[in-house]
Parts: sequence; C-alpha cells; structure tokens
Amino acid sequence: MTSRRDALLGLTLLPGLALAACAPGRDPARQASAGGEGGIGGTGVFGTVSALGSVLVNGLRLQTWAGTAIESLAARGAPVLPGEAVAAEVVRDADRLLATRLAVFHPLIGPLEVLEAGGFAVLDTRVLLPPGVPIRDAEGREAAGPAGLRAGMTVAVSGLWRGDAVVSGAVRVLRQEGPARQAVLRAQLRRGPAGPMVGGTRLLGQGPQDGIATDRFVTVQGVPQGTGLVVEAIDERPIGVFSSRIAALSVEGFLAPNRLDPGFHLAGFGLPLDPGSRITPRAGERQLFLGRYDAGFRVEAGLGLPDEAAARAAALAGPEAQAAIAWWLGGA
Repeated sequence: MTSRRDALLGLTLLPGLALAACAPGRDPARQASAGGEGGIGGTGVFGTVSALGSVLVNGLRLQTWAGTAIESLAARGAPVLPGEAVAAEVVRDADRLLATRLAVFHPLIGPLEVLEAGGFAVLDTRVLLPPGVPIRDAEGREAAGPAGLRAGMTVAVSGLWRGDAVVSGAVRVLRQEGPARQAVLRAQLRRGPAGPMVGGTRLLGQGPQDGIATDRFVTVQGVPQGTGLVVEAIDERPIGVFSSRIAALSVEGFLAPNRLDPGFHLAGFGLPLDPGSRITPRAGERQLFLGRYDAGFRVEAGLGLPDEAAARAAALAGPEAQAAIAWWLGGA
C-alpha cells in the first residue's frame, strides 16, 4: 500500500489506470500567459459537460486544442461526452477560454449492485440516476438505458457527490460480466462505526487511513471484497482534481454541513466554504459556485441549478447565470 501527501492540488493516476493525452502542438495557452494579456491562468472549472462544439461546462465554452491534456481513470482515448463531470484548467487567449487540461471525474469505478429497494450502488455507495442519464460503453457509444444495467457489471460512474451518494450525470459500462479486478473511489475519508469509509464503502486492510485526517479528499484503489474495498493504494490531496495551484474556481456541486465544526464544505471534497462567502448556504441543493480559492473557497456568487440536464443547461445559458459568470471572469 502507498500513501502520498502533497501541498499542490493534483490527480495521481494509480498503477493500472488509464491516461489519455493529446499530442503536443503549438501552445497558445503558454503564449497567452507569457503575454500577460488579461490571462486567467490558475482558474479551475469543475462541473458537468452540457454540450459539445468545444466543451460547455458551467455556462462556459471551453476550447480544446492539440495541446489539451485529456485524462480519464476509466477509458483510454475515449472522448469527453455530455453528462460527464470534468475538472478543467483554463487560461484566456484573447476572447477564448482554452482548456490546458480536461480530466473526467469518476468518483466510483467498480462492480454495480442492484438494490432490493430499487436503485443502484457501487460497493454500498448509492448511485442516484436522474431521468435521461446516458449509459455508454467504454468507448462512449450509447448503450441500453438504466433498465439494461445488471448486477456485477463493472461501471465507471461520473457525477457529483451529494452527501455520501453520487448523483450521476453519465455511466460507462467497462465490463459486462465477470468479477471486477480493481475499483477506485474518490471522495472524503471518514470514520464510521465499522471503520474507515469513503462514501458508503468500507475500506478494508491494515491501517489504510494512517496519517490521513478525517474528511480529507482521497483517491483509493483496491480490490473489491463483498461490498467493501481492500485498499492497495491511497492518495490524499487538498482538492485532488487539479494539477496545479488554483486561484479562481467555478464549481457545480452540493454543500454539506461540516461534521464537527460550524460551517459548510463542498460535498465529497471537503473543500471548506469561507465564512465570508456571499451566499446563504443550502445543504443538498445543486448549485453553481463562483469565487476564489485560498485556504478555503470564498464564493462570490451562487446560483441554484435544476437536477434535470436540459433545464440545467437552459438555466446556465440564461441572463442571470451569464451575468454572474461575466462578472466573475472579469475579476478572475
């Protein structure tokens, strides 16, 4: 078992997991930063892809190019598709937002369970599927809808944490049958009556949480055993989805109350909400948060979002959201 701590925000690809990166080319992002012309280097965008034609996330049109690093823990070389949650690092090149890095966020990769009471889970962590969630194969081709999901499939769930469950925006079926050889969990480490947990999944093995504080964001890789995970590697980062230090943030997600202290944090990540944030926290409601990141996330504007994908895309394209986004970009 390995354990790493790092002061920078980043994503570590653990052994056996896939990374796909575009070939290098002319680097307009570096030129824009070097020129100092209104650049917003150090800006992170985390949210659900609502459309292509570039990549539309959180009401922002992010352009990819030959030098954009495309990363996935689940599918080598597969395209980024609508419904998937992504972490993007962007800079401004004239009036364009260029994505220098685009990483698909899969909080759950592992064997699918069909619950007796209805619904799905991965290693006892609930997966919530709003209507219309696309179910695809590993290459991104549309497959059967939720009715075609079967217990024992190995799936990669992309989505957002709401409490200890994942609200999925897209699912990829990696294996139709056969035992899952590996599983990956990405969320806060917590300690329950049965021991250390991530989401609703028990972490098994000797001391996998040693040296990692409760509620820190971790990426855990291991072997499924029943509804638990025998830990082989665990990696801790402050946010865990960005590869460099981020100053400005646009985040789609859910807030949760802190377990021990007053205040709130971004569910699943543990990113604390700065007490000086200019919003009224509403736990469990999907929102767009725009602000700055330092020791915590100081939110300067917030917007409630619908759960249904088409309604959410319309809200993000609407005048209220676009005015807030333009104001945030002006100071980012």
